[in-house]
Amino acid sequence: MKRSRELAAAGAAMVLATTLVAAGPVSAAEEGKPSEPSLVGSAKLLRKDGQDVRFAFDAHGLFPESRGTFRVSHAGEGFSAYFRGRIDCLVVGGPVAVVTGIVEDTDVPGLKDRRVGMTVYDDGRRDRLGYSWGPDPENKQIVPPCLSTATFERVESGDFKAVEWFPPGSGIG
Repeated sequence: MKRSRELAAAGAAMVLATTLVAAGPVSAAEEGKPSEPSLVGSAKLLRKDGQDVRFAFDAHGLFPESRGTFRVSHAGEGFSAYFRGRIDCLVVGGPVAVVTGIVEDTDVPGLKDRRVGMTVYDDGRRDRLGYSWGPDPENKQIVPPCLSTATFERVESGDFKAVEWFPPGSGIG
């Protein structure tokens, strides 16, 4: 009887080992780990003068394969402006994400087809944001890919989620 239990246990172990080998290693996605960096979410900035400034991001992928969209709107007493565009760079390190993108649609003169930069500090419900752009008809102040400024604005409502990811074997992270 003891011998048959040993054989049954050995057989079960071989079946389990064969199943694990056939299934292969568990992928990062299966373990709940990210497979690329991302920055998603939307928020309204804190402006004590009542201006309504909003940002939204849906950015994915490590530069140079970054992709996605961004939207910005700004309304105040007697004025409003908006622009939206496509992401051309995303880099995330810890809770900080830097994105740049090309403006594809806007009502701001001189901003269409220009690159803008934005930085997000994902601090739970106390996020911060910074940005680099401005109308520049002579194209002297060009924002390079993956470059923006410190996060000098505070979020009043909404939330951004920055997810860090670097390729395995990169030595980063």
